[in-house]
Amino acid sequence: MVVAAIDAGTTGVRCMVVDSTGHVVSLSRRSWEYTTPIDLEIAKEFDPNHFWHLICTVVKEACKQANLSGLELEAVSTTSQRHGCIFLNKLGDEIYAGPNIDARGAMTQYIIEESLGERYHEITGCWPPLMFSPSRLSWFEEEAPDVFESVAHLLPINDWITYKLADVFVTDPSGGSGTGFMDVSSCVWSHEVAEAVGINLDILPQIQHTGSVVGEVTKTAHKKCGLPKGLPVIQGGADTQCALLSTQAQSGEIAIIAGSTAPVMMVIDEPYCDATQKIWTCCHVIPGRWVLESNATLTGAYLQWVVNLLCERANSPKECVTTTLSNLDNILADIPPGSNETFVALGPSIMDCQRITDVKQAKMVFPQPVLPQVIPLNSARFIHAVLENIAYATRGNCEQLEEYRQATCIKTIGGMTQSRIWPDMLANVLGRQIHTPLQAEGSLLGAAICAATGIGHYSSLMDAAKAMVQWKPISNPDDRADLYRSYYSKWTNMYCEGD
Repeated sequence: MVVAAIDAGTTGVRCMVVDSTGHVVSLSRRSWEYTTPIDLEIAKEFDPNHFWHLICTVVKEACKQANLSGLELEAVSTTSQRHGCIFLNKLGDEIYAGPNIDARGAMTQYIIEESLGERYHEITGCWPPLMFSPSRLSWFEEEAPDVFESVAHLLPINDWITYKLADVFVTDPSGGSGTGFMDVSSCVWSHEVAEAVGINLDILPQIQHTGSVVGEVTKTAHKKCGLPKGLPVIQGGADTQCALLSTQAQSGEIAIIAGSTAPVMMVIDEPYCDATQKIWTCCHVIPGRWVLESNATLTGAYLQWVVNLLCERANSPKECVTTTLSNLDNILADIPPGSNETFVALGPSIMDCQRITDVKQAKMVFPQPVLPQVIPLNSARFIHAVLENIAYATRGNCEQLEEYRQATCIKTIGGMTQSRIWPDMLANVLGRQIHTPLQAEGSLLGAAICAATGIGHYSSLMDAAKAMVQWKPISNPDDRADLYRSYYSKWTNMYCEGD
């Protein structure tokens, strides 16, 4: 058995072909970028035709690399960044396509605030309204009423890919809860929210079980993407919840999804609304499960930025970046906890939805090399301090979730886990065992798990996850954990300074 998974992320699209054990047969990717509308600097859009072309390109490449002669591709499923969405008219043509970073809703979130107030957070688990689809729709009603009046369908990005493949308008509870229209307690669309922004619930897709067959590849999609006509299309889910699935996360466990950003998520068995409105509540891909999220925001992206900055003057900057990131374990191997008394508060944060738009001032503290016993700062120690900063912020978010419930296990997955230093550092900063899957591509593997379940190879999503997820050796805290307790306290003081 082989299945295909498509992931439309924030920075690009990937397609992965995997077998029944979760082994990666092939992987293809393309980067993509967004445009900023004239006179609307806070907004971002993308060309759906171009993105669809890139999606089909990676699908064709992954299938070609997989050399599927003798193997039959049995299904395809999709996942994507949350909060991005696409509007279509009654003919099925795209009239708006926006990523998760489109902030035009900031200009019209007052409509939700005035009509529902804190009730919006109680219903949806979401805050602030500016990040979600209701406020975006309100912006179009005020600023582009012709577009607003033409909206016949609203789809999360991965469900738009499903539409392009199978000509169906569907989503799952995890993707639906990312729109800001879902009643998170019951995982159905909220009439209250729809009424607040004056839309008919008919524009929202039909809610399907994650991992169920929702259609098959059409003749048109076959010609464009090369997938076999009639191939089963399986309902996928939001990227973070799919990544959770790839960690086999059970109720009470925390998974740190360490990619460009770092959502810190706890699976729970009943809906919970945080009275302080600091964290989010989402529907999970597993029926009868929910997710509490305390997000460290940009993490891996800051590591990438720092390495790009340090490699800027190299003879070959791209080669320098690639070499540095692929050799972090060796480059940082001998640097002690505290990075020789270097502290960075740069980017990653402890989630507070009430202050999510605040931009903290970046801070860096390091000893000036004026005395012989001071070890001078260099690029390796700076990178190490940035990684520690990410680990400290992650701990802060874990502690915030554990105010609700003590975690029974902590896991991590994502691009940062390709380096052994990340789970090892995390184990020492948290003072806990860290479990890490062998496959770092969590959202893609999660979508593949959905596909394998949908065609009946496994009886449930969790059974598929148990069969398809392989594990690295557990990272245990060692004698560095004692040092990190004091360093975390110092970092916390620096992070909170000025609050």
